[in-house]
Amino acid sequence: MLLPHSLYVITGANRGFGQAIANAIASKANHTTTMILVGRQQVSLDNVANQIIQKNKNITTRIISNVSLDSAMAAKETILKPLETIVTELQQKEVVPVVTRAILINNAGSTGDLSKAVSDYEAEEIQSYIDMNIASYITLISGFIRLFHPKVEKDTIQPIPPQLSLVNISSLLAVEPFSNWGLYATGKSARDMLLRIVAKEEDEESVRTLSYAPGPLDNEMQQHVRETLGDLDQKKLYTEMANEKKLVSMEASANKLVELLHGNTFDSGAHIDFFDP
Repeated sequence: MLLPHSLYVITGANRGFGQAIANAIASKANHTTTMILVGRQQVSLDNVANQIIQKNKNITTRIISNVSLDSAMAAKETILKPLETIVTELQQKEVVPVVTRAILINNAGSTGDLSKAVSDYEAEEIQSYIDMNIASYITLISGFIRLFHPKVEKDTIQPIPPQLSLVNISSLLAVEPFSNWGLYATGKSARDMLLRIVAKEEDEESVRTLSYAPGPLDNEMQQHVRETLGDLDQKKLYTEMANEKKLVSMEASANKLVELLHGNTFDSGAHIDFFDP
């Protein structure tokens, strides 16, 4: 029987909700775990890695920094290729248990200009948003599956591949329309649908997918929303939630996500909200 070894890849791990997810994993990991922190800034990622190691000695951290999500090719060159190198090194180390489960948590993304309605978008910003939030995302999902579950010739003997879990940090906006969120909502709904399709294409015992909406988080992104959102009714609502301390704490939402992953009983392809029972 293989000893359990979980490998987590977290994009946007250098701050905010990505960092909260990394800390939640570290708090709950009870077996050999490798955490690959992906982001732009090396120093910030180093700080997160140090926090994790101090929290849990079962965890080994690796870093992929200076990444770019500006295009599908950029994601391939700056994330998938370094990830392949790290995974190859892990597989060649006999002292490390073989990876039995690999989890990709796609947290990185952008909001777009929330002051604008759909009729205000220019071609350049549309293209830029799609490249960063959809094209690069599809590239990571496709490449991650192929890295751990490569297609092989029939009757070729291969090691047992790890179970894969593909997680999209989603939003209520993936399923409900709100003014001034055209680009963001389009990106989130596209990501949700991609994972639903993966759930149809892949064997559920081998590849499982989840879109997790973390709720209105008490973080820098929410502050940015309150400062820039063009819809005054929504802005008022979020401002009141912030003033009344009704925003969701990043720690609480990250803990719920990790519990979902540990339980591993969700329907593959599901969209689950923080507020769902």
